Amino acid sequence: MFPSNERRKNRRVFLYLFGFAFILLLIGRSSVPLPIAFTTAFIPFEVSEPTYLPLKSTDTYGNVIQLNQARLVYKNDTEQLTVWATTDLGWNHVATWDEPVTLGDGSNAYFNDVDDTQMVSWQDGGVEYAIDYKGHRLSKDDLLRIASSIQ
Repeated sequence: MFPSNERRKNRRVFLYLFGFAFILLLIGRSSVPLPIAFTTAFIPFEVSEPTYLPLKSTDTYGNVIQLNQARLVYKNDTEQLTVWATTDLGWNHVATWDEPVTLGDGSNAYFNDVDDTQMVSWQDGGVEYAIDYKGHRLSKDDLLRIASSIQ
């Protein structure tokens, strides 16, 4: 009698834990804006946030796009900065990059300015980062400094 009761109890605990983990996974993968710390908890690699952010963001959130890709968004009424991080190296399918650049730590990166979006892309320890900026206030040097602040 005891083994079957104990087995049922273990099974119930397992189902509760499995259900809870599944619900958290669904919440993390949703397109609903989530706090950045909550978003980065759902991906199997560490995502660093920029320590230098020259724009005053009134709205900050993140999303898990796939289990190997996260998006961190910092925006206000006139500009938006998006930090992408993924372990899917080479995912950023830009036909041609305007110019190769060097970050503050000597890492190679690439810069592009297309339409109203400026982009910087680089790799760091098996993670590919990209920054997209839409607005008219930040310069290329500002974007490189933001990228250099992500460690």
